[in-house]
Amino acid sequence: MLTRVLLALRMRSSISYKLLLACVLVCGLLTCDVVLAEDITLILTPSVCALSANDKECHTPVHAQWQSGRDESLCLIILDRPDIKRCWEHYSEGTYSIDLIFEQDVVFQLRDLNLENTLTSATLRVIREALQYRRKRRDPWALFG
Repeated sequence: MLTRVLLALRMRSSISYKLLLACVLVCGLLTCDVVLAEDITLILTPSVCALSANDKECHTPVHAQWQSGRDESLCLIILDRPDIKRCWEHYSEGTYSIDLIFEQDVVFQLRDLNLENTLTSATLRVIREALQYRRKRRDPWALFG
């Protein structure tokens, strides 16, 4: 059985194969529980907040959605916001919505239940309007511009 799993992983991804093989060698056959981050996806909506020249912060509802090919036990956290944590036990997908006010990029992470290992992450980016860097068009009455 283990040989079949190793061969299937070897064909799929050499990194997955090496990770599983290392885990088997280090942990032993009975205690090894591997979570491959490539099997878990995390999508943020929206993924960008655009600020105009007058805005100082983003105020927007954020929808986080994760999905896995198998049941997982994990927690969604927001870095620099220890008050926000949502956990699921034995689910293959999950969603979380929150209204956020922020000035800088916000990093969402999916971690194991002990919050020790990061399984995957996604960033909600802040884009500020950069008027000072744009080259203005010349005035229509200027002859040599």
